[in-house]
Amino acid sequence: MRRARLAVVVVVASCGRYHFEPAGDAADACAAERVELERWSTPTLLIALDSTVSEDDPTPSDDDLELYFTSTRMGSLGKADMWRVRRASTRVAWGPVEHVDELSTVQNENTPELSSDGLTMWFASDRLGGMGQDDIWVTTRSDRSSPWTAPRNVHELNTPGIERGPSVFLGGLAMIFHSDRPGGKGGTDFWITTRSSLSETATWSPPVPLDSANTPGNELRGWMSPCGLELYYQADRGSGMNFYMVRRSSFDEPFGPEQPIPELNDPAYDQDLRLSPDRRHAVFSSQRSGAGDLYESFR
Repeated sequence: MRRARLAVVVVVASCGRYHFEPAGDAADACAAERVELERWSTPTLLIALDSTVSEDDPTPSDDDLELYFTSTRMGSLGKADMWRVRRASTRVAWGPVEHVDELSTVQNENTPELSSDGLTMWFASDRLGGMGQDDIWVTTRSDRSSPWTAPRNVHELNTPGIERGPSVFLGGLAMIFHSDRPGGKGGTDFWITTRSSLSETATWSPPVPLDSANTPGNELRGWMSPCGLELYYQADRGSGMNFYMVRRSSFDEPFGPEQPIPELNDPAYDQDLRLSPDRRHAVFSSQRSGAGDLYESFR
């Protein structure tokens, strides 16, 4: 089946408001995001990735043939390093866990995010050369079998504070991330940026707070659906760290009320929720089995 192509025009007004106009057959692609899907299945442990230490920040490729995550498992250089598993088909088991040497340092790497073609990765790190406690970095590769290039600091997105959890959408032309920079509603908030021109190689515009999703509490590690109509994230609302989502019918509207995701949540610490583009497969990290482990769920 031919996948509908998402073409967009994004305009940033002086007040920080974003306007989204689907073009061509993109309206059909976005229609699926207005459909509320069924409940999630009971989460199951990704046994092939399990170790005696924590695994965090799972990020699958759009075709589900690669899965990146962070871990301090044996073979790490210092703090959390970048690791991955690969497979030839979704019908077969994951291959052996591989240390991603070119993206790992003695510092902390976290919250990776792959582009839809799997050739660009954004992630956060406190490695040397950054501006703050955690910066967003970007790396590319020429094809899926090639090594990643030396990561580049995305200076236009970073501050002396914390920037983590990049999530790219609208065909690579928009990104959200969480930050404790001044100007939000309090704690850690979501910020949104777009490309300054309609090119995936252009610089990012000055980030503005995503006010309709932010609260005086902490919002963390958001995943935005491809058309920007659903946002999934983690937050502590007084009952522990759990998953929530907000929804809207068009990109120009504010998000509706926050909704918990009870079938994925547990009294233990849950974090790092990532979905497939069709919103039917989820992977995340949880301490429900003791140390941080990776789980998946379907709907």
